[in-house]
Amino acid sequence: MNDVKSKVSIVFLAYNTLSKLGRKSLKLVIESILRQKYPNFMFVVVDNGSLDDTASYAKNLLSNYSHVDFHVIKLPRNYGYAGGNNAGAVYSILHGAEYLFFMNDDVVLLNENLITVLLKALEEDESLGAVQPLIMNRDGTLNCGFRCGLSSIPKMSNDGRGIFYVSGAALLTRAKTFLEVGMFDSDFFLYHDDVDYAWRLRLSGYKVKCVKSVRVYHIGSATLGVESPTYYRYMLRNVVWTLVKNSSMKTLTLRLALLVVESIISFLLHHLIIRRDPILAKAVVQGLFEGMASLKKATSKRALIQRARKVSEEDIDGAMSPEVDLELLIPRSVRQWLGKCAPRR
Repeated sequence: MNDVKSKVSIVFLAYNTLSKLGRKSLKLVIESILRQKYPNFMFVVVDNGSLDDTASYAKNLLSNYSHVDFHVIKLPRNYGYAGGNNAGAVYSILHGAEYLFFMNDDVVLLNENLITVLLKALEEDESLGAVQPLIMNRDGTLNCGFRCGLSSIPKMSNDGRGIFYVSGAALLTRAKTFLEVGMFDSDFFLYHDDVDYAWRLRLSGYKVKCVKSVRVYHIGSATLGVESPTYYRYMLRNVVWTLVKNSSMKTLTLRLALLVVESIISFLLHHLIIRRDPILAKAVVQGLFEGMASLKKATSKRALIQRARKVSEEDIDGAMSPEVDLELLIPRSVRQWLGKCAPRR
């Protein structure tokens, strides 16, 4: 690593976080950032149109740490994950940031050298476009990135092997790379924006990696819940847009067809027949319909992305995991039953 430490901006996207987490938990999250030993970081709190006192609480707390280069940006409304982080990134770059660490407001950094270790990974391997730490979820699962099928519906990995993208909950990337591939897509608002970003990284020839030696704790889904109508609506709409923007023409039809079939089998039928939850089932249909009905948003960006591509579609396919598609083509209830019947070792 260079003797002159590169400037890192920790972009902390907050939305009604004080109400969501409470004072004690929010203080724990912020203080985990302040304990970072990396000598040259700025801390940018992006208040994404909160309706509570999140911004003022963060500012008052941070004012007690005179050695910290902190900034609190209060946006006039909620621009979603993509728009809020883009605002924080642009502000950070204008203030000299060379690296951007995006983190959710419900993530606790567990290692004081986390930024140092993640930055070292990027500096030692220029082929890496983004890295994440090992994420410990509230339910005890480990998130070491995500594998994706050809439809780009993801499956969480606990070992980091064969991952297609790294989680936007705790993601470090170079500022110049972030600008080069087009930042997060602000039209997405919520969900699948990190998949789309990683896909564009891969089209530019970059890889991604989970650095397992450092960890964070993710309270997870604290804003919308584990499964919600909003999740399915935005996620499936944005999957459609991701496919249309980033796929080659020779694979686009196949990818979209897989997405529709997988969504019907693993999401729609599951919620209608097994869970008997018509609200979630409706959200699945709504997400797919909105994605297909508003393709103009995606196609308007497609030409620029495809012209900038540096790798073949075969390279993209090779980074994906078709076995994820095979799993999604089996009803979730059957997968769960097979899991229970599998022999224990």
